Amino acid sequence: MRKIKFILIALIFLSGVIISCEKSDSKSKEEPGNIPGMGDAGGEIEVVEPFVLPEGISLVGEVRGAGDSSVSLMGDEIIRNESNLKYYEGAYGSGGQWVLLNLVFENSTSIDQEVVIPAGCIFEYSHDDDETDDNNYQNGICLQEIRLTVFGSTRLNVVLFLYCINKGKEGSSSLVSYIIRGASTSELISFMVDALKYKRIDISDFTEEEMDEYNSITERIQEIIWAITNGSGLTQEDKDFIDALSDRVGDS
Repeated sequence: MRKIKFILIALIFLSGVIISCEKSDSKSKEEPGNIPGMGDAGGEIEVVEPFVLPEGISLVGEVRGAGDSSVSLMGDEIIRNESNLKYYEGAYGSGGQWVLLNLVFENSTSIDQEVVIPAGCIFEYSHDDDETDDNNYQNGICLQEIRLTVFGSTRLNVVLFLYCINKGKEGSSSLVSYIIRGASTSELISFMVDALKYKRIDISDFTEEEMDEYNSITERIQEIIWAITNGSGLTQEDKDFIDALSDRVGDS
């Protein structure tokens, strides 16, 4: 009899633990509009690991807003001389309607090196620049991996096109600096990263004559991102739009 009572008590205890775990899991499940540091949600942005530059590569000055998106018309890499130091310029990334940043990488070695900005990487504006401390500026995100070659003993001036993850806040500004945090831990953002991995959305994929198409595509993607960060999540129509995008040439 005692043995039967013990078994019953054990079963009741185990069922309680299972129910408790299920409740805990349901509470921890990520929800659109409630991702730390994104949208209007509180908390700090969470990243897989901090972004680190390769040895010998450094950022010259701060990462700042680049101004109007017309800089996209810079075209291919342009070589210019300034104080006998070679600079290479280029536009990279996708988005840019709200977050457009200027970065200068310097290679102190004589060997060409590659800088990899991971897909899902967050660019957080520096709160030190916000005199009102009201979190008024948008943070940015790149949705595809970006690879930059910084030639030996040169500088690479990059204009980076990003998507906004805080709808309703101020766009990037040359008065505000930004910190490269690293790839987001968000599962919802990871879904977008995976869905767009091979899609033709990078500014470098489009010619000047195709800028209307680029703007149409990226404006829609921006709305989809906001549905995740500020809204109630993706619709089937959003997923169909992403699926219908063209693949990048050479990718599969």
